[in-house]
Amino acid sequence: MLMHGLHWACALPKQVGPGFDWPSTSKCVPSHLNNLPSFMYDIHSSPWLGTSECCYQRSESAGRPDLLINNKTELLELNPSTGEKAVMEYAAWGPQGNQLAYVFEGDIYYQPDMNSKPLRLTSTGGNGQVVNGLTDWIYEEEVLLSYPAHWWSKDGARLAYLTINNSATPLMEIPHFLGGVYPSNVFFPYPKAGSNIPPVSLFVVNLYGPAHTLEMFPPDSVRTRDSYISMVTWIGSTRLAVRWLNRAQNQSELCVCEATTGACSEKHTMLMDLMQNQRQEVPLFSSDGSWFYLTLPAKQGARGEFRHIASLPAQPAIPSVPPRFLTSGNWDVTVLCALDEDNRKIYFLSTEESRQSRHLYSADLEGIFQRECLTCNLLDGCRFFKAEFSHNLTYFTLYCLGPGVPMVTVHNTKDPTEYIVLEDNTPLSEILGGKGLPETVFKTLAADNHDLHLKLSLPQGYEAHLLPLLILVDGVPGSQSVTEEFALGWPEVLASTHDVALAWVDGRSGVGRGQKISSVDPRKLSALRVKDHLGVVEWLMHLPYIDDRRIALYGKAFGGYLSLKMLAATDQLFKCAATVAPITDFKLYSAAFSERYLGVPVKEEHAYLTASVLEDVHKLKNKNFLLVHGTADARVHFQHSAELLSRLVKVEANYSLQLYPDEGHDLKEPRSIQHSQRTLVHYLQTCLRHNPLLASIEEPDEDEADD
Repeated sequence: MLMHGLHWACALPKQVGPGFDWPSTSKCVPSHLNNLPSFMYDIHSSPWLGTSECCYQRSESAGRPDLLINNKTELLELNPSTGEKAVMEYAAWGPQGNQLAYVFEGDIYYQPDMNSKPLRLTSTGGNGQVVNGLTDWIYEEEVLLSYPAHWWSKDGARLAYLTINNSATPLMEIPHFLGGVYPSNVFFPYPKAGSNIPPVSLFVVNLYGPAHTLEMFPPDSVRTRDSYISMVTWIGSTRLAVRWLNRAQNQSELCVCEATTGACSEKHTMLMDLMQNQRQEVPLFSSDGSWFYLTLPAKQGARGEFRHIASLPAQPAIPSVPPRFLTSGNWDVTVLCALDEDNRKIYFLSTEESRQSRHLYSADLEGIFQRECLTCNLLDGCRFFKAEFSHNLTYFTLYCLGPGVPMVTVHNTKDPTEYIVLEDNTPLSEILGGKGLPETVFKTLAADNHDLHLKLSLPQGYEAHLLPLLILVDGVPGSQSVTEEFALGWPEVLASTHDVALAWVDGRSGVGRGQKISSVDPRKLSALRVKDHLGVVEWLMHLPYIDDRRIALYGKAFGGYLSLKMLAATDQLFKCAATVAPITDFKLYSAAFSERYLGVPVKEEHAYLTASVLEDVHKLKNKNFLLVHGTADARVHFQHSAELLSRLVKVEANYSLQLYPDEGHDLKEPRSIQHSQRTLVHYLQTCLRHNPLLASIEEPDEDEADD
C-alpha cells in the first residue's frame, strides 16, 4: 500500500493511462533502507504513516492527525496539541531506527522512536506567520521546489531546517464559492513582484542529548540584503552545503556551514544563467570534504559553452584556482547522481546521446575525460532515464520515462545488465500494442546564431494527408519540451483519433543549446520566445502535409501567456488558441519568477508594460480563443484572467470562457478533469475541422485564376 507522508524509494503505480500525472520521483520503502534494493525488504515489517491530502503542487497536509502504525498493528495518534482545529502538516521517518519528525501547526516535533514522548523543537509557528521545517508558497513553487524544508544528517544526530517568516509578506485571498450560503476565503502569504519577500533562516538542532539549536549565519555579502536559500544538503555529520541566492537570482554563494558553531564560509561564487535552472543543483562532496563537484559552463570551441562536471577545492574561495573539468563535449550534464570515491567514479545524467534523451553515465575522477554509458541500449524502448543510487552505491534504480511505456528496474552497479523489473506496465503496453499511435519526429532548425528544436507527433499515414497543426507551447526558461518522454493525454487523442499534427518547440534557452551568443537580456525573453516559435511555425507551414490555414495554439500558465502573445503578434496566422490559467501581467505574479527575468517593477516599469498581455488586448479583439481557469488557482490567480476579461469586454472582443469553481491550478475533481479534457478536445477539433466551402473560396479553380 503506497501512502503519503513517507519517503518512498522505488516503485511506480501499477498502471498509467490518459490523465495520469507521472511523478517526478517515486519511492517504495523508507529512505533509511536504501542501502539495498527494495525488493529485499518486506514493507509491512516497518511502521508506516497514514494518508494525507494534497495542497499545492508538492505539499501534503491532513485534516486530522496522522496515524502511526507499528508492526503489532497498534495505532498511535500523533497529536501534541489539544486544539480541536489543529492540523498535522507533514511527517517523515529519520535515517536511524524509528526516528520520526513531524510538523504540527508550523512547529517541528521529534520522537526518537514510536513510544517516546514528542519533543518540541521549535515554538515560533503557532501564529501562522512563521513556518518551520516546511516551505511556504514561494519556496515550494519557485525556490526549493519541495514541500519539506528539513534535512537529516546521515547519522540521525542532527536536523537542519528552514524558518520562513511571513509576518511582513502580503496576503493573497482566494475565495471559495461552493458548499455554503456565503463564500469563504483562504488567505496565504504570496509575495508578488516588487513586494516584501519572506526572510529565511537556517537552523540545526542536535537531537542526541539535550536539544541544542544553532543558526547558520550567511556570509556578509548575503546577510545585508534580501536573499533566498535554494539548496541545503549534509556533507558529513557536522557540516552542510548551502546555496544562497540574491533577490535577483543572478548570483549565488555556495557555502559550507559548521553545524557545531553556525559559521558559514564561502566556497564558490557564481553568476547564474537564468536560461538554465541550476538553482537547486546539489553538489557532491568528497568524504573528507576537501573537494566538491558541480556543473559549470565549459567552452567547446565554435559550439559555445555546455555544462560539464567540474571539481573544485573546498578551501576558502580562491579566484586564481580554475576548476578541473571531468567531462567535455557538445552536450550537457543535467544531473549529478552519486560520487563513488572507492572506485574513483562519478555518476551523472547527460544529453550526450541526443539532446532529447537522458542516459546514465560514469566518469573517471582523475579527469582524463573517460566515461561509460550505463544505460545506452540497456532496455528496449528506453532512452530517457532518471536514476537513484542506494546509499552504499551497490545498486541503482532506473526510471525509464520513455519513449516507450515507462518502467522501473533495479540494477547492480558493477554489472548493470543484471537487474530485476519492479514495474513494466504490461497491461498498458498490451492495450497500446493494438492502437495506431502517432509517429514522433525530431528536427533541429538553424536560426541566426542559435538552434531551434522541434518535436512533431504525426498520425500514421500523415504524408498522404493535409493535416491541421496544434502547437503546444510551454517556453518556461530552463525547461525542455522537446524530449523523448512518454506522453499519453488529450493531445495524443487529437493526434491519433482526429488526425491532428502536434508540435513542441524549444527556443534559444534551455538544455543542450550551447551558449554561442552573449547572454540574452532576460527582460526581452517573452519577445524572443515569440520570435523563436513563429520562426518554427513558418518552417512548418512549408511542409507538404501541414495545412497552413489550420494552425492552433495551446498553452498553460507561462505557455498560455506566450500563446496569447503569439496570437496578438500575428494576423490570421493562427485559427484559434486554447489558454489555461495564463499569466497576463507579471506584476500580479510571483516575485521569485517575475523579478528573475524582469527585475523589480519600480526600476523596470517599461519591461513589465511590454511583457504584459493586458497591453495587447486590442490586438486580441477579433481573435478566436478559449480561456480556461480555476477560480481557486493559488499559482496563477484568477485575478490574471479577471483583468484580461475586463479589458476584453471593453473592446467587445470575441472569446470563449470556461471556469471551474473552487478548482486550483491543477484540477483535482475527476469530473472537472474529464470535463476540461473534453472541452479542450472539442474546442480544438471544431476549430481545426476542415471546411470544404472555405477551402473552395480561398482556392479558386484554375479557370477563375486564369481570368
